[in-house]
Amino acid sequence: MKQSRMNSTWKHARKQIHDETQQKRPGSSAVPSGNAAVPPGNAASPEGFSLAMALTDCLPVLFFCIGSAVLAFRFASLWFRAGIFLVILAGVLKAGWKFAIALTGKNLPLLNRQMRFLMPAGFFLMLLALLADRERWSPSAVLRHMTSPPSLVFFLAGAAGILRLFYLARRLDGRDAKANWNEQITNGITQLCILLGILF
Repeated sequence: MKQSRMNSTWKHARKQIHDETQQKRPGSSAVPSGNAAVPPGNAASPEGFSLAMALTDCLPVLFFCIGSAVLAFRFASLWFRAGIFLVILAGVLKAGWKFAIALTGKNLPLLNRQMRFLMPAGFFLMLLALLADRERWSPSAVLRHMTSPPSLVFFLAGAAGILRLFYLARRLDGRDAKANWNEQITNGITQLCILLGILF
């Protein structure tokens, strides 16, 4: 009986070694349990990123471009315009990330991660320009415009939207399709409100 158990254990050990060798062999079709065979480049692609999502993500960029063009025309500062360019570039690249996933199924994470650097850098340059070129704009005139109706209503709604975007950025997964729809709709309404506040 003891010899029979030893033989059974030895055969089981040899089978395990054989299976592991087949899994490690180049070109082998054996795949370890729990790991699906995924084509290179698609393994980390988020699911649910559609063309409609990518197109919708262009709306906040468009609204920001229009509002920024109006501000750049009123405030002739090279640093301010450079900051606007960086913010717009960040938004375009983020939309490009979603287009790449929707159209090709490929995840290009750098197009998404650049938002952490380009957008803050752009807003920093815009703020720096306001401090460095104070003689080119009037704080009292800007405040008067922002606090007069209907601009006040639009700017308050835009400020609420910005606070919600900060909340969503901290709480939601940026690779989740539902979270992205939530963020895009909020951002679109926010940028539209700010644009209307600038125009009116």
